[in-house]
Amino acid sequence: MLGATFVAFAGLPVLLPVAIVRDLSRGKLRFPTARTYGFLLQYLFNDSVEILLAPLLWVQASFGRRLDSAASIERHTRLQQWSLDLLERRAAQLLGLRVHLNDDAIATARTGPVVVISRHVSLFDSTLPGLLCGRAGLRARGVIMAELLADPGFDLIYGRIGSVFIPRDDGAAAIEAIASMTHHADDESAFIIYPEGRLFTPAVSERTMSRLAAKDPERARRLAKLDRMLPPRAGGLFALLDSIPEADLVVVDHAGLDDLPTLTALTDSAPLDRTITVTARRIPRAEIPKSGDDRERWLDELWLAWNEELSGRD
Repeated sequence: MLGATFVAFAGLPVLLPVAIVRDLSRGKLRFPTARTYGFLLQYLFNDSVEILLAPLLWVQASFGRRLDSAASIERHTRLQQWSLDLLERRAAQLLGLRVHLNDDAIATARTGPVVVISRHVSLFDSTLPGLLCGRAGLRARGVIMAELLADPGFDLIYGRIGSVFIPRDDGAAAIEAIASMTHHADDESAFIIYPEGRLFTPAVSERTMSRLAAKDPERARRLAKLDRMLPPRAGGLFALLDSIPEADLVVVDHAGLDDLPTLTALTDSAPLDRTITVTARRIPRAEIPKSGDDRERWLDELWLAWNEELSGRD
């Protein structure tokens, strides 16, 4: 990552003109490729800062012996929030993507412990729950796919805060890891999970529904109307809820990213002059069934109602 950052910045005098020429050759006079390149430079810079500061934070934590102390977690959380806030500003300045977190959404998430869920339709929506939790004064820990361990910033900073990296195809190991992340949960804790498990696309939805039909035909029939979301994977979410019996559920939604699933989609469109509106609602723990089929049906009904709401936005 440090090498990639060095190359990206050292190559700026060459790569930026190439990006500009590419934009001009396509008649893109607002330079979407150059803007996206600038945003990627910011991402690389942030990641490199995290990598370089990680050893210093390790030394501060008694040479790694107190990485799980409140002071160490607070230092890592501040670094994580700095990175998210800076990327948010660059997304607005370079890409025309402004994030709007209204006071109601922040107030909804303010008191922990909470389990936070969100849908996943774009590479860019993965930061929104973290931004919301940070503004609400919560320490966020996330359930992250193990593939992102390839990014050392995630590994060094998010892992030390208490996030877990789970294998995609080993459900037992994933649930065990998720349950372990809830130690020391308090009224400033938020645990973020994406129950869909991966990015929604129509093709992924079709494959997922086919697998569900083979495994659980009754549930597949119940969820057949889903066309904007993937069927929720119940195991990880329920493991979090079972591990924190006092936690409410915060449902985070957003509008404005559904047509931007990939970096390529953004590169072709920036700057967008678009506001990403983030909303949140809180489901009290007393309204969530405690276990069994009732809880799975409750989750499916939540997903179907959410999907219907998304369809109504068109």
